Amino acid sequence: MRRTARPVLLLAAGALLAACAHAGAAASPLGHGRGAKAAGTPTATPPAMAKGPLPPRANAEDPGLVITPNANRPDPFVLPTARGYYLYSSQTGFGTPPISVSFSRDLRTWPRPHAALRRLPPWAVDGFTWAPDVRYVDGRFVMYFDAWAVKSMFFDPDLHSLASHAQCIGTATSRHPGGPFRAQQVPLICMFDHHGAIDPRTFVTPRGVLWLDWKSDDNANFPTDSAVTHLFAQRLSRNGLRLVGHRYQLMRADRAWEGRIVEAPDMVYARGRYWLFFSGNWFNQPVYSVGVARCRGPHGPCVDYVRPFLASDRIGDGPGEQSLFEDAAGRWWMVYSAWFDGYRGRQYRPIALSEVAFGPRGPYLASSPSLAKS
Repeated sequence: MRRTARPVLLLAAGALLAACAHAGAAASPLGHGRGAKAAGTPTATPPAMAKGPLPPRANAEDPGLVITPNANRPDPFVLPTARGYYLYSSQTGFGTPPISVSFSRDLRTWPRPHAALRRLPPWAVDGFTWAPDVRYVDGRFVMYFDAWAVKSMFFDPDLHSLASHAQCIGTATSRHPGGPFRAQQVPLICMFDHHGAIDPRTFVTPRGVLWLDWKSDDNANFPTDSAVTHLFAQRLSRNGLRLVGHRYQLMRADRAWEGRIVEAPDMVYARGRYWLFFSGNWFNQPVYSVGVARCRGPHGPCVDYVRPFLASDRIGDGPGEQSLFEDAAGRWWMVYSAWFDGYRGRQYRPIALSEVAFGPRGPYLASSPSLAKS
């Protein structure tokens, strides 16, 4: 989530909700370094990577367009269906729905969103619900999200502000993609030994195996000056409501531009290869950027490129929290949040859309989206 010189960040809860979807942002950045591998995490030999930076963009000066002007819609996720597209986004303030959704047939016109998830489970604190992902699983739609856990599950009074809390990943189900979704009574995963788990994203392999990717929220309270965040993966049960098998570490923050933080993992399979898109650095800084890594398989390991895939540009500062989807024509699209110049005074993050193509050396941004044929 972030980039450039980084001041100490002490954000109030209200300001955070209006601006961002990550409670871990309250901690201050401490520099760069490598952390130890999580105990018990399976690893494998990293795959060979193409040398050098990513291939040049088709049109770096025209990366995409804002599709939700005059709206604050952080952590976007698009679900393509036969009828059209459902766009989900995070909570933006007290009194707003935990997760919102709107529907479009053409990716251009998005009406005012309504509540997709209205009521939180008993383990979640009201007002702090983020990072939606929705997938059709076993005859109904399953939503994945993260939220603050109640104090009885985790609370550290010795930590300051938002870092005293931690987040868990939860699930909810519905017969319709527009909701309403009903949350499960217990969280899917918490990982309190990593100060929580956030940013859930599902992935289905070419053979139909369902996986969950997520981020450890270590940066909510980095225990040492060399600690970093990690991205994990684990298979999901057939109904999508339980984790099964081994937990794998996909990657950790080990590039200078990542500022010790990698988050918002989103894996895709294109041109016969596994690619992991992610965000790096502190979300509320201009250095926050989208990165990409090549993975050996759905369980990793993944090796990230030496520079960001998408950094601050004319769309806005600090692009990130991205998710990708494929349309009926086989084209890949990426939605993401950025601090748009026109909204800087209000700290809004509208949703931007870019087309992504995959060449012999990996993904690259195609020219400005043409939505007439979508």
